[in-house]
Amino acid sequence: MIGFVGWVLRRVLTEAERLYYDPSVVQGELKALEEQLTSGRIAEDEFDRREDELLERLAGIRQWTDGNGAV
Repeated sequence: MIGFVGWVLRRVLTEAERLYYDPSVVQGELKALEEQLTSGRIAEDEFDRREDELLERLAGIRQWTDGNGAV
């Protein structure tokens, strides 16, 4: 039973990493953020802050994929 729980936890972690390190997810979030700005749902300072966070995440994804031999 313990082995099964460990296997499940590894699978969950692998899937979470896949989603977190998927550049298309971050690009989608950037697009949605821009739409929020242009529609007036968020202010420019909020946009700038969140955009910086997403761009840092995208840079981290590049480093992670380079370090893991992924393309």
